[in-house]
Amino acid sequence: MKKIVNSYWIQSLLLILILLIVGYVIVQKKSESHYLIKIGQTAPNFALSGLNGEEIYLSDYRGKGVLLNFWASWCNPCVNELPLMNEAYKLLGDVEIVAVNMGEKEETVKKFVNRYDLEFPVLLDLKNSVKRKYHVSGLPVTLLIDKQGKIIKVLVGELNSFEKITSLMKLVRGIHNFNDEHLKGNSRVLVK
Repeated sequence: MKKIVNSYWIQSLLLILILLIVGYVIVQKKSESHYLIKIGQTAPNFALSGLNGEEIYLSDYRGKGVLLNFWASWCNPCVNELPLMNEAYKLLGDVEIVAVNMGEKEETVKKFVNRYDLEFPVLLDLKNSVKRKYHVSGLPVTLLIDKQGKIIKVLVGELNSFEKITSLMKLVRGIHNFNDEHLKGNSRVLVK
């Protein structure tokens, strides 16, 4: 009789546990769908401080194409791609590159920017609020935003060649002879 009772309690507990897990997964999926960045949507606006202390809004760049890059100095692929982005920025100045640093101290970021002589705006996401808003879970992540503020592509991984970066900038700028072959390699589309 005890075996039957124990078996019943174990089965009941397992059933309850399974139901709780399924419920948790459903709630997480529903809540995540509200925050996922989708191609074609307007890029969520944010305001962050730059290294000069000035508050910069993403919407300040409306009317220009933007490569919005999420990075950190401890991220080796970020360290590899930011100097290449800087060279592309110097060449194609009509497309903005906005680099959002993920949670590092201002002093650390300034040293990095000075070391690589970065010319584009570098913003500080000290509280990771923009990271959460954009659902960034790995680094680097680069979003291509058109002149109207719409997200046209989201790339995860290192942009490992100058040619790839300039092609992306030309795409954002509106040149339509873009060759999607440049996106192959270490980068992949995050969401569609």
